[in-house]
Amino acid sequence: MTRRPWYRWLLLTPFLWQAGLAPFVNDVALRPLGLPFPMAWQMIGIVLTSLVIAIVYRLDRRRAAGQDQA
Repeated sequence: MTRRPWYRWLLLTPFLWQAGLAPFVNDVALRPLGLPFPMAWQMIGIVLTSLVIAIVYRLDRRRAAGQDQA
């Protein structure tokens, strides 16, 4: 049985971003780019999620290439 790599924990970041911090974001009165702050928060979360998934994907590929050579 192989151990799961540590970097897979990064996949919790988008969940914590959206669900864990949402109660704190709802009362912010800022309006970046004329949007309500919670909407801007969601849009930033989409970009963050994409980056996290890309990082985990690249680390998985690097790990798989290292195991193939071993």
